[in-house]
Amino acid sequence: MEKNQLKKSCTCKCGERNEVSRIVGGTEASNDEFPWMAKLIYIKRFYCGGMLINDRYVLSAAHCVKGFMWFMIKVTFGEHNRCNATVRPETRFVIRVISNKFSLTNFDNDIALLRLNERVPMSDAIKPICLPTDKTLLYVGVKAVASGWGTLSEEGKVSCTLQEVEVPVLSNEECRKTKYTPSMITNNMLCAGYPKTGQKDSCQGDSGGPLVTERKHDQRYELIGVVSWGNGCARVGYPGVYTRVTNYIDWIKENTQDACYCTS
Repeated sequence: MEKNQLKKSCTCKCGERNEVSRIVGGTEASNDEFPWMAKLIYIKRFYCGGMLINDRYVLSAAHCVKGFMWFMIKVTFGEHNRCNATVRPETRFVIRVISNKFSLTNFDNDIALLRLNERVPMSDAIKPICLPTDKTLLYVGVKAVASGWGTLSEEGKVSCTLQEVEVPVLSNEECRKTKYTPSMITNNMLCAGYPKTGQKDSCQGDSGGPLVTERKHDQRYELIGVVSWGNGCARVGYPGVYTRVTNYIDWIKENTQDACYCTS
């Protein structure tokens, strides 16, 4: 196999959202609406999100695994209400973590691959998200959707049910003109939200989760960001900051050659 060649595609499609209603902002998602969602558990406690990108790997934020004993991280799939003890989600364990020069100082390169102990079976409730096919896209002005089980307010409790919020993508130039200092926003980051009004945002516990957008040509969804950091939640002048996935496509492919990708 050539270095950058991926394993033969699986007989499945990525980025298929199980959509009951159109996108809403800051409200509960429908059951199985985002089949790529993954929940990270450490010592029996939910603490971060992630997303399935193929049958073997989950993508998340590096700060969600930095300093953790990765062999104690459990990943679950196909969940909506994480507090429902009667549901037995598909569960895997992490056997390897791959990061890419993550900086705890400024959260640059806040991205990590989690290799699972067994392949994940695909179903209506469990499907991977598509990776971007065009590495040059900046997505400025595009409406994107973040999802996760994070808190519903800055000091609130973590949500039992999966939540979603729609936010517009900002240019990095615009983001550097907010209350963040320009040096805080690197080219590996992507900002999304409403800096003038602060009405919607991802929040604590959403870390590592996906920021996705719908492709116009086939109505499937692709991953454009990984929830990384921000100043509070939905504060005026402080949009959410995400890891820019297009900058890491080659790195992702080089490190997941043993996986099977659904067709994109």
